[in-house]
Amino acid sequence: MTKHYFIAIKIPEQVAAAIIQERDKTNLHQTHKILPVAEDLHITLYYLGHIEESVLEKIIHSLHLLEWDSFKLKTRGVAHFGNVATPRVVYTALEKSDPLQLLQQKIVQLLEEFIEVQKKEEFTAHITIAKKWASKESLNLTEFTLPNLAFNVLSLSVFTINANSSPRYEEISTVLVREGRNEWPN
Repeated sequence: MTKHYFIAIKIPEQVAAAIIQERDKTNLHQTHKILPVAEDLHITLYYLGHIEESVLEKIIHSLHLLEWDSFKLKTRGVAHFGNVATPRVVYTALEKSDPLQLLQQKIVQLLEEFIEVQKKEEFTAHITIAKKWASKESLNLTEFTLPNLAFNVLSLSVFTINANSSPRYEEISTVLVREGRNEWPN
């Protein structure tokens, strides 16, 4: 079986646990086929799909050289992709973040050196909490009352997907922040 990869920001343990606790107050377990475990919660920066091992190694090496500054993200309630009544993906939303958008754009530019990059509409940062609608019931998210939680982004990771395991996503490389070298020290 071919391996598939993606680049993402892993959600810190405490934030992930709080999101799962709120999700468990809803009926998402009845309405959706896939509900990620806390360890799998992430913000996808780019889905690579299947790529050759040699290309993956070059991408990982380049990611480690990428300069970017740490930044803070904040959750902002729950939202979805798809039909309101039967959404294909339900997610924890995030406040708009220019540093996150910039990081994602830098990654896309870096990837263009190695693979054909799929140009999509604007990047919508999100944390998937349920996907693949599978119900005749109505979705009920009224009990999802996650307070806005803030967390620092100090790393990103390359993951491979193990569809038959839990957690499904295996971190194969962690890239720590490399603060820009052109700033004056405080």
